[in-house]
Amino acid sequence: MSRRAKGEGSLYQDKSGSWIYQYKEDGKRRTKRFQKKSDAKAFMESQKMYSVPLIRQGMYIRSESDSTTVEEWMNTWLELYAKPSIKLSTYISYEQYIRGHIIPQIGSRTMNSLRPIDLQNFFTDRATRGHQMEEGKGLSPKTLTNLRNMMHLAFEQAIREGLIVHNIVEDIRLPKMEKQEMRVLTRKEQERLIMAARLSPKPSAFGVVFALFTGVRLGELCALKWENVDMDQRTVRIVATRSRLQNFDDSIETSTSVETRPSPKTESSRRTIPLMEALYNDLVRYKNDQMRIMRQFPSYNEDGYVFCQENGHPYEPRTYVDEFKRCVKRADIPQANFHSLRHTFATRALEQGMDVVVVAKLMGHSDPSVTLKKYAHALPEHQQESMDKLGSLYQSEPEPYIADEGPPMCMDF
Repeated sequence: MSRRAKGEGSLYQDKSGSWIYQYKEDGKRRTKRFQKKSDAKAFMESQKMYSVPLIRQGMYIRSESDSTTVEEWMNTWLELYAKPSIKLSTYISYEQYIRGHIIPQIGSRTMNSLRPIDLQNFFTDRATRGHQMEEGKGLSPKTLTNLRNMMHLAFEQAIREGLIVHNIVEDIRLPKMEKQEMRVLTRKEQERLIMAARLSPKPSAFGVVFALFTGVRLGELCALKWENVDMDQRTVRIVATRSRLQNFDDSIETSTSVETRPSPKTESSRRTIPLMEALYNDLVRYKNDQMRIMRQFPSYNEDGYVFCQENGHPYEPRTYVDEFKRCVKRADIPQANFHSLRHTFATRALEQGMDVVVVAKLMGHSDPSVTLKKYAHALPEHQQESMDKLGSLYQSEPEPYIADEGPPMCMDF
């Protein structure tokens, strides 16, 4: 039997050629068998790192001497575990959360020294003054939730790595914050905006009207191609989104780049939207105008985007927002952003009596309850109208009820 050299511990090879490693865990002697020496050595090294179990302040930690910091672990988790399985946009959000919030606040702390109160203070601070662009303003409830969910995933993996055995993120309670009121255009504002878009010198301003009557998101509008428009069926298929993302490739000189990628949300985000007749007719005219330019300049809009710039290049969201702002300014509409078009579409649809399940599908919501929660303000009048329709079933002066006479009832006691 071959034994390891002095100082290498109780690792040895038995007669069958297997490598045996004997060690203590929780006060008990344990034996681990390996076919390869390299595997045995790797396991032995991991046990050296986490060989002193202890319980301190309610948190079981493998090694009191472990010095892995929150910064080190979050960066390791992001690159090694998260990056291969998440979308680029999600990776960018995670990287910004870690770099902009976690590292400056708690990055120097070791993983095994964090307590629930430390994380609770961290989230409370981010809720009150975590906004990096506006001093004294906190992160939105959605951002706080995303940040918490990301940390929960990272700490779950830390458990599997033996850094901790309890996920203290589960003990955190996010601060209750008032929900921001969504901006819905009034009917008069909607009329003015439609007129302003039609009078715009840029044909692509038609996209503002298109979004107002389809509920598409800004990135979806910019990513829409003619190949996803069925002129015969009068439908558009939403399958992609276009956005500007941060570059992590050192070979690319610019810090950001614009790309079109498949719809990043849920399966419901990839949806088919039927077009009302008036909108379809305007789309036909818009397409005919674009086709005339393409016949004159064959290289114009080679990628086939529905809404492109005057030079034929596709829009990026930030550039199309500039066109939207010009329309809003001409229509004299205050405090409205592009997403207001989506809110307005859903609100008008419900006000006109459209079924909430249909609205949810058109909006790309995963569940009608999401639509109800966001747009309940549009339902009261519709609810009254629906109740009034039941009036024909209600008899204000019913006929007197006379029970049929039958034989005397006998009761046995």
